[in-house]
Amino acid sequence: MKFTPVVLRAAAAALVFISAGGAQCADWKPERNVEFIVPTGPGSGVDNTARTLQMILQGAKLVEAPMSVTNRAGGSYGVALNYLAQFAGDGQHLMIQTSTPLSALLTGQINVDYFAYTPIANLITEPIAFMVRADSPIASGRDLASRIKADPGSVSIALAAARGNAYHIAAALIARAVGADSRKLKIVVFGSSADAMTALMGGHVDVASATPGAFLQLLEGKKIRIAGVASPRRLGGPLAAVPTLREQGVDVVFDVPRSVIAPKGLSAEQIKYWDGVFQRVIKTPAWKDALEKNQWDEDYMNSAELGKYLRSQYTVLKDVLGELGMVKQ
Repeated sequence: MKFTPVVLRAAAAALVFISAGGAQCADWKPERNVEFIVPTGPGSGVDNTARTLQMILQGAKLVEAPMSVTNRAGGSYGVALNYLAQFAGDGQHLMIQTSTPLSALLTGQINVDYFAYTPIANLITEPIAFMVRADSPIASGRDLASRIKADPGSVSIALAAARGNAYHIAAALIARAVGADSRKLKIVVFGSSADAMTALMGGHVDVASATPGAFLQLLEGKKIRIAGVASPRRLGGPLAAVPTLREQGVDVVFDVPRSVIAPKGLSAEQIKYWDGVFQRVIKTPAWKDALEKNQWDEDYMNSAELGKYLRSQYTVLKDVLGELGMVKQ
């Protein structure tokens, strides 16, 4: 059979079309470095979560591309969110977050189109602990509540990384539980929980409100004491002896979620890829070890579930922050 140039060109064009169509139908995956963006400084709970994920994803070879962690602290997550916004449609940039951007949005500390970002997964919740120096006159959560009841401004409470976030709300709930004015609390904001703990150890503040996982060495070294935990039940491991605030007659339960978001405009294939990755993460032995080591509670949600959760949390936080007189919109 003899092929004319016209036939050959037509056949070549058909092959190109078939090849291109196959490429479009192929499953998406990262082709270059995946960047985990951390909106707080090194040593924070969010930073620890990002670096733990990086280690597991690379160690278990769940992501073939290289990975890096970048700290972009400042502006109540505004610096990190504005950076993330530069990569619309790019599934190779992810940000680890707590509920801080929701609070910052409500209080007017950031001005971004937050719900345009792509929800990826919620992984854990962490209990909020109120920590003091080992020599502090505040011996318990009951003592802390009594001090706040007598004079809310008499106790300086350090937290990261923005007023109105989960750590601030937990302190405000203590004030509300004892009938004190939560708006008069003396809140001191730092760039990371590590910075807040440094201030506590240096005697510059009385209490640090933070998640305890990153500071277990200080607890085991008897350099700090945990006055109480805003958890519905006692934690395990080295925190098993720490009573909850509720056990001490202070009816406060509040925690910090850890979730992952991506830039706006991700495709269905990109979301599907990351859904699959994080579903595999939570099944690894390394992840189970990380939960125990850091005193994390697993609370996995996929992309669709997280999107619904964030909007419901926005409504809850709006109510609480409204009581604090902090809602700006």
